[in-house]
Formats: sequence, structure tokens, C-alpha cells
Amino acid sequence: MQVNIGEKIKELRKRDKRKQDDLANALGVTAQAVSRWEAGTCYPDMGLIPAIANYFHVSIDSLFGYNNDRECKIQECVKAADQFFTQNNGDPSEIIAILRRGLEEFPGEPKLQIRLASALVSQGWNSYGNKPNPQLEEAAALYEQLSENDASVIPSLITVYSQMGAFDKAEEKAKSQSPIRQSREILLASIQGDTLSKYQGDAILSLLHELEFLINNAIAGNEKLKASKEGLRILSAVRELYDAIFDGSDLSFCHSDLCMLSLRACRVAAAIKENEQALSYWELAYHHFSEYQKLMAEGRAGTPREVHFTAPLLADAKPDLCVVNCYPEYLITAFEKLPAKLQAKLKRDPRYNAILTKQ
Repeated sequence: MQVNIGEKIKELRKRDKRKQDDLANALGVTAQAVSRWEAGTCYPDMGLIPAIANYFHVSIDSLFGYNNDRECKIQECVKAADQFFTQNNGDPSEIIAILRRGLEEFPGEPKLQIRLASALVSQGWNSYGNKPNPQLEEAAALYEQLSENDASVIPSLITVYSQMGAFDKAEEKAKSQSPIRQSREILLASIQGDTLSKYQGDAILSLLHELEFLINNAIAGNEKLKASKEGLRILSAVRELYDAIFDGSDLSFCHSDLCMLSLRACRVAAAIKENEQALSYWELAYHHFSEYQKLMAEGRAGTPREVHFTAPLLADAKPDLCVVNCYPEYLITAFEKLPAKLQAKLKRDPRYNAILTKQ
């Protein structure tokens, strides 16, 4: 049972980027003792085992290499959480309870922490505007902890800080990150090798995705643009950019981007009383929503469609994007912001009944 404990301690120490001195100081032993454990020449006293497991946020069984039961239990929690997020099942209280129980048994487990943070954000959003907001505060603390070893959670952390009104913390965290020219996608696209075409395509898609997200939010928050022909012109230009780059090929997960873009354009058109344009953009939004839902259904059924773009700029691209899921609630929210006359027209169309009747 003790044969592998030294190797496990070394593995966990490197995972957490800790030095032998760090572990030794935490346990009240010498660095030489830790070195001997890892070399396998001696073993920790049994009285130190709980402290070592607690230091690395693992169970004692895991420390001794008995991972199967641990991984199975964690995976059960992960599966339940992912199913909740995929199906958007409303009140997250139950999944939060499941994840909390999982973290009681496996403290510091990143897979559970990141999903708990996401569920807390969902719950906190229901009381958005309330201060203090304990759900968002707890989510921020979890994301902050996770960000020490996983930079991918930083966008979520900044969003939560913003929702909390902690703009100074959001700005501080954002300013500590690399500028866009030093991002992974841009740097990979500068490598003149056999993978150049793939990385250029990945970078183009990533930048396009972020451009849509930024412009959509910028127009939503700009009093002049969100009810003006200029705002509609800008949104239309972004749409045309997508059309030019994709060149008629399958949009795949980017249907989500164009659904959100079209919903924003619908609201802007309605605000300036361009009713026919508003209906046209609603039609586009519904089309992209439907296509995206098909992709999600295929994924849930275990038969996800392979992403393959035929457009010249994207032919080799296989990006890893943080896509905004298209939930029916987004269409409902946009619908509720439309004038009564347009709402009446949309309600008469049977295609939209399944969504609009959820109000």
C-alpha cells in the first residue's frame, strides 16, 4: 500500500506547483524528509497522512492510489451538472446541493468547483441587482481560486465581478492578462509551418466570435446606437462579415453567434419602427436558433456532427471556442421587448408557438 505514496506525493506537488520546502513547512518536517518520501527510501508517519491529503485537497484513498471509486463519484457529479447545464433545467438548487456534497467528499476538486461556480452564477442571476449577492460572491471566490492554475476561467471571473458591481476587481484582473497580440490564437497563427492554415483559421474564427460578442454588448449598452439606423448598420456589417468569411459553408456552432446578433438587430430595427426589418431579423434569429439546437441534440444523442468548414479561410480550422448557448429564453426576452403589433404577428406564426408559449 505504501509503495506508491512517495510517487503520488511528488505527482501532486508538481501538479500544484509546490516545492518540497513548501510541503515540509506545512507539515512541520524537513525538506530532506519529503525528498526521502518521494525517492521511496522511507515513508511518512501514518499520523501525517491526513495532513498530506488535506494539503493537496485529495482523499486519503487517492493519496494511496485508490482512484477508481473517487473518479466514479466525481464523474457522477460532473454528469449530473453537465446534464443540467445542457438542458437548462431552471432552478439550479438541486445541482448545487449535489456539487456541494461532492466537494465535501473531495475538497478542492477543480471539475466540481468550476461547475459549482457556474451553477451559483445561474442562481445569483435570478436575484441580479441585489446587494450583497452571496451566490455571485461565492462564485467569484471559486473562480479566483481556480484561476491560479486555469486561465480559462478568467473571462467568467471578470463577468461575475462585473455583475457584482466589483468593477475595480474586474479591471485589475483583466489588466493583468496578456494583450490580444500575445494571445494563444494569434501566436499560433504566426508559426510558418505545416499547421499555418489551421491556426490562421482558428484565429479568424476566434476573433470573429469575440467581435460579435463585443459589438452586440456595446450596442446594447449605448443609448444612441441601440435605437438608431447607425446601430443597425453596424450589426448588418458584422453579419455581412460572417457571410463573407463562411462563404456559404456550414456555420456549425457559429449559428449561436448569428442568433444573438440577429436578435439584437431585431430589437434595434423595432426601436426605430423598421417593422419589416425587425421581422426579417427575427426570422434569421429563429433559423440560427433552430440549427444550433439540432447540433446540441446530436451531441446529447452521442452523434455530434464533425466540424468541417469548406470556406477557403476556414478549411483547416478546428477552433476551441467558448460559445454562448442559444436558450429559448433569449428569444422570449427579445420578443417581450418588441412592440405589441409585432408580437401579435409573431404569435400568429405556428413555428414560434413552442418557444413563445413558454412565457
